[in-house]
Amino acid sequence: MIESLQRWAAGRTYRVAWGSPDVVGAARAEILGRRASAELDDEFFAREIRGVVGEEDGRSAGAVVVVAVPRTAWRVSFDLGEARFVAIIPPTYVRYRALFEEVRQDLAANGLPGAKVEHLVGPLKAVAARLGLVRYGRNNVTYAPGVGSYMQLCGYVTDAQLPTDERELPQARAFLPECDDCRVCRSACPTGAIADDRLLLHAHRCLTYANENPGVWPGWVPARAHNCLLGCLRCQRACPANPKLKVADSGVLFSAAETRALLENPDALDERNEAGVRYKLAWLGQPYVEPVLGRNLRALLEVRGRTMTPS
Repeated sequence: MIESLQRWAAGRTYRVAWGSPDVVGAARAEILGRRASAELDDEFFAREIRGVVGEEDGRSAGAVVVVAVPRTAWRVSFDLGEARFVAIIPPTYVRYRALFEEVRQDLAANGLPGAKVEHLVGPLKAVAARLGLVRYGRNNVTYAPGVGSYMQLCGYVTDAQLPTDERELPQARAFLPECDDCRVCRSACPTGAIADDRLLLHAHRCLTYANENPGVWPGWVPARAHNCLLGCLRCQRACPANPKLKVADSGVLFSAAETRALLENPDALDERNEAGVRYKLAWLGQPYVEPVLGRNLRALLEVRGRTMTPS
């Protein structure tokens, strides 16, 4: 079964690792311990982490399997009237949830044929690190060998018997050796979320945290920090441990009317624009984020000195 799994991953340029379900419990305990020691901001934990930590420990499963799927960034276009504006969405955002299911079905049919494969509920980055699949960078982004950080982690539990020597698995997070004397990501971070006083990211001050959630921009976000429609790529693109970022065209173009509606009143799209905007966001795997999208687009346009042509 292990050989089948390895052939499946190699044929798709994926990276894969597996281990005992006990790894999930250990990863969960590590994160909860960081919360208890106040290393994690309470609001950030409640909004971003509580749901992914999960409660099931997966002990009834035979093994945990985590797959690192290489991904590109994506271009999304907006019609400004007399010109088009192109914004970047980082890897993992486009069709994020859909990819989990596609990989699961493929894994069950071709990687672990005959085995039951279900989605893992748990802290994927911490699990993948304990399995030895990835290492953390100083920016707290995870890196897989030969792929860098431009990937999506997909986790599963299975009843397949996948023997492993647990003594070989890292029992704590491992960091990239390239980070030892490097401060490139700290210099590149636009909000000061990467600090020298600790290895854990000040995630509640990360631009990604701010621009994924609705509301006014926090005071700690500089006006020129914005560089992506969602998320942030500053630290990853600057990182010497990463390959050059590949960017693909999503094929999504928001019309002038849709763009104007997003910029002017994203909370209440009229019937003429709602269907088109919702369809495109659903294809991107980002349904019902109109207010966030409109606010982020305005910020990007301001950074680049762009405006819509008056109608």
